[in-house]
Amino acid sequence: MLSKSEIIDYFKLVNSHAKKELGQNFLINKNIANEIVDKLEISSNDEVLEIGPGLGALTSAILTKNYKRYKVVEYDQKFVEFLTKSYGDKNIEITKNNILKEKDYSFNKIIGNLPYYITSDIILKIALDYVNIEKGVFMVQKECLKRIVAKNGKDYNSLNLLLDYLFEIKTEIQVGRNNFFPAPNVDSVVFSLIKKQEKSVSFAGFLYKIAKICFQNRRKTIFNNLSSTYKDKEKLLKILKKINLNEKTRAEELSVDDYVTLANQLKSEFSD
Repeated sequence: MLSKSEIIDYFKLVNSHAKKELGQNFLINKNIANEIVDKLEISSNDEVLEIGPGLGALTSAILTKNYKRYKVVEYDQKFVEFLTKSYGDKNIEITKNNILKEKDYSFNKIIGNLPYYITSDIILKIALDYVNIEKGVFMVQKECLKRIVAKNGKDYNSLNLLLDYLFEIKTEIQVGRNNFFPAPNVDSVVFSLIKKQEKSVSFAGFLYKIAKICFQNRRKTIFNNLSSTYKDKEKLLKILKKINLNEKTRAEELSVDDYVTLANQLKSEFSD
């Protein structure tokens, strides 16, 4: 991986600079990079995807592992060129793309330092599209993780519920801002998502849809929100009564189990 002085020299060479507005803060602590990669527990049968490798802090560590397939998806052309020049002769696929538009979903292990402004969008895509995922390891800003793992309050939403349903979420490593260049204004944290193997991603997509409807107007009751989609209000009321949910309940008051029961009942009673 590159040191602080090497990163400075690199940006001078390409006549550019790190774009803080895009979350371009580069890890310069090799020990932490190795520790992050070790948390992914890569083995010889794994297909590994790295999101936004930048200047390859994690890439260089992953390349020392024994894996089946390894692909990186990077949006910035100058970083794609750097990665190709540095690692193009290794067992690695380097793709220029926006990760939110990527359609290659075969990977069972995913890793990345996620930009704060699209963290939730990336995590949602991973949860719903990467059906083979077994484990993901991600670095985000500390405040971002607090929102992701929220169980109540204003940060609790349909994404929290989806992640809680599909994954075990574990905080792995605290990473101070001094381990990056340029140093961000906040500290970071590494967390893992471990797939609950018994959970269906197909049902999880429907569960997320129902939760999103319930949360669409937080001041309204679940009945009022649901009735905007399920027009037969009498039938909807009967369903809520059948599963012992008060129609005046609000979205944040329901547990994951409540949403699972609700989604199952709606799927059964309102077939497509």
